[in-house]
Amino acid sequence: MAIQTQVLTKVIRKKEAAFGTLPGAAGAREFRKVSDSIALKKNKIQSAAIQTNAQRPMARHGGRTVDGNIGVELALGLIDSELASIVRRDWTAVTPLAGLTIVATAADDDEPGYFTRSAGSFIADGLALGMLIKPSGFTAGGAANNDKLLTIIGLTATKLSVAEPVVAAASASGIGITVPGKVTYIPETGHTNDSYTIEKWYTAVAESYRFTGQRVASINIGLAADDKVSAEIAYMGQDRQKATAAYFTNPAAPGGGDMLVTPSGLAIINGKASKVCTNFSVDINGNASVGKVVGSNVTPDVFMDMIDVTGQISVYYENGEMDDYFDQEQSISLINRLDDGIGGAFVIAMPYVKVFGGSESGDKEIIRQYDFTAAPNAAGTGAGKSTILLQDTTLI
Repeated sequence: MAIQTQVLTKVIRKKEAAFGTLPGAAGAREFRKVSDSIALKKNKIQSAAIQTNAQRPMARHGGRTVDGNIGVELALGLIDSELASIVRRDWTAVTPLAGLTIVATAADDDEPGYFTRSAGSFIADGLALGMLIKPSGFTAGGAANNDKLLTIIGLTATKLSVAEPVVAAASASGIGITVPGKVTYIPETGHTNDSYTIEKWYTAVAESYRFTGQRVASINIGLAADDKVSAEIAYMGQDRQKATAAYFTNPAAPGGGDMLVTPSGLAIINGKASKVCTNFSVDINGNASVGKVVGSNVTPDVFMDMIDVTGQISVYYENGEMDDYFDQEQSISLINRLDDGIGGAFVIAMPYVKVFGGSESGDKEIIRQYDFTAAPNAAGTGAGKSTILLQDTTLI
């Protein structure tokens, strides 16, 4: 008798062309999972009859739904489809900037290094707080700025501040700026509404569970100090089918590079690289729900609502700055850059965040935890005036 094991269980997914309908069998992709809990659920309809024998009549099965989580160790390109689905916008490239006249200014005690353009607008040209950029076209001493992967931590129409060192250079023409890879964010209009079929193929017992009409309900990304980056994808869906043969044919390998780790990158709080951040998490929640109808035991759809972006940040208590943000209801920005060690990087950027209290812990060093909520920035420094920006420099 074969006993199924997790090692021999494949979890595979593909976008559906129509909600709740199996997509074509080719072109699916396997998950590189840490855990999964996707399962069929049924509502139990209990009788309310009062009987003299003091026993309940038998309950009945009600509506069918599917929900559960898939956990992964985040890597570049690993869950790009799901990240686009939760913000409801496909990944797109940013048009390169060319022919700029720019002065490069090195950092001093008052502010980080920055680039100033003579005309036009960085914001109108599509740049946003938190984006990773690469300058080009500097000559002589300024050539050290070329092709460096820089993190935007401050942005106006004509001034672009970065977290990394800038080599000073006099005004030069013919400067270019590219945004490597692709970006996505919550758009103001034209939202996508993706659904997936997820197949769990139990190879040892030859059973296929096909979960249809699965929408990405939320994604939680967690960054703990000196550890890997985790991501938990929550699904909510319509139904499950069973068969004795795998449905998806020759699914693609999970892909993605090495897992991202928190020591490699930057945590930037209100425009300043932090050396005391011990933990960071962000939850992108689409507030999904299922409907109930008469005459059918499955929901007609999984309904997506407003997108909430919340999280928590923990820091060693070195001064009262974070508490001041809370006490004075000051809006701040939060940016996390994660590098893969071979030139690629992933960014989570929120230009408009408010801190909503927290707690304190630590037997030796004191650590303070702060909850936060993000919102769209009317000033426009977030891409598309969005609550959150994601960038993966390896997407093509």
